[in-house]
Amino acid sequence: MRYLQSRLKEPSSYAGLAGILTGLGMIFDINEAPAVAEAAGQAAQVVAQSGDWKMGLLTVSFGALASFLR
Repeated sequence: MRYLQSRLKEPSSYAGLAGILTGLGMIFDINEAPAVAEAAGQAAQVVAQSGDWKMGLLTVSFGALASFLR
């Protein structure tokens, strides 16, 4: 668990997550993938500015939820 928490504090983890989400969206033809990847990028900014990985995780979660609800 400590390893996961330390990885979530790194903004590069969210950039990698955005890349993975974009790639999966291309492979499986998911229209919402770019919006979810953008949410991951926004989470990286939150983590970089505040260092709070919980807020970054919430940003990704709500961004993904919002992209599927629109």
